[in-house]
Amino acid sequence: LGNWYPWNEMEGKNVVIIGGGFAFTTLRSSIIYMLQPENRPKFQDITVVYGARAPGMLLYKNELAEWEQRDDIHMHITVDGTDDPDWKYNVGFVPTITEQKITSAQNAIAIVCGPPIMIKFTQPVLEKLGFPPERIILSLEMRMKCGIGICGRCNIGDQYVCKDGPVFPLAQLKEMPSEY
Repeated sequence: LGNWYPWNEMEGKNVVIIGGGFAFTTLRSSIIYMLQPENRPKFQDITVVYGARAPGMLLYKNELAEWEQRDDIHMHITVDGTDDPDWKYNVGFVPTITEQKITSAQNAIAIVCGPPIMIKFTQPVLEKLGFPPERIILSLEMRMKCGIGICGRCNIGDQYVCKDGPVFPLAQLKEMPSEY
């Protein structure tokens, strides 16, 4: 089904990975791939911004803790809100934390996957930080039914997220109807 992240374009660059909620599942596999010893030298700095509504909704907590201990990846974990006095990470929405923690778009590419509302507000933050639209890669979460581009459930204009995506550069999405 569909396509994947542009790994060749990401090689030699700083990679910013931004995820929210359950969409982190797809980003996790990308992080695992990039951190494999044979792949890690292909990428410069790797920075992750990952958020959930509450601490109990964070996925892969053991891996997050492992990655946080590494010196070859920068982790910024956040929740929308918490009453937990022991919470040691960020509190705030993913776009806000992205703006606070990502300091440069130089030689960088961003991959983003999360709820549509998170993507909607993260995209202008990345552009403000200097990421050009062709280096903002979005993985869309659309409700798919058939998965082969027949039913039209996931289409955006003439593009089917299930077979033409789910990964689109922002530059391409800007040329499509604003249905996402």
